Amino acid sequence: MSNRGYGFTLIEVMLVVVILSVLAAIAVPRLAASADVAREKADITTGREVKAALDRYQIEKGTYPEIEEISPSNGEITGEGFIPDYIKILDSTITQQITEEANKGFGIAEIDQGESFPEPTNLIMIFLTTDGTAAEVRVYNKSLTEILWSSD
Repeated sequence: MSNRGYGFTLIEVMLVVVILSVLAAIAVPRLAASADVAREKADITTGREVKAALDRYQIEKGTYPEIEEISPSNGEITGEGFIPDYIKILDSTITQQITEEANKGFGIAEIDQGESFPEPTNLIMIFLTTDGTAAEVRVYNKSLTEILWSSD
């Protein structure tokens, strides 16, 4: 007669733990990377929606909004006549990438055609010419060092 009862030995349990640890070490970084890519794509989609709203404004009014008409503050953009008429809301809760609080949301900068663009301050930047003839939207990565999408 055998004294061995039903159950697992310590070696069998340790082997299962090792296998699960190896699988977790492979899967977790991939899941984290795919979440970052999904956040970037969500911000790109938001950038496209902002550009479409600016284009609708331009079609109806004959010119893009002037910087004085749109006010940025802490990643939020307000502007009577543009918000909520053409796009519902533009604030820092809309952008999805995980970055410093000061870089979240939307920023506005003035450009002159043919000149270089100023350094970005937010994840999604709206660049407007002073005369209202052009508007460009750019979406940046979480460190603001790379353009993920540009409407040009």
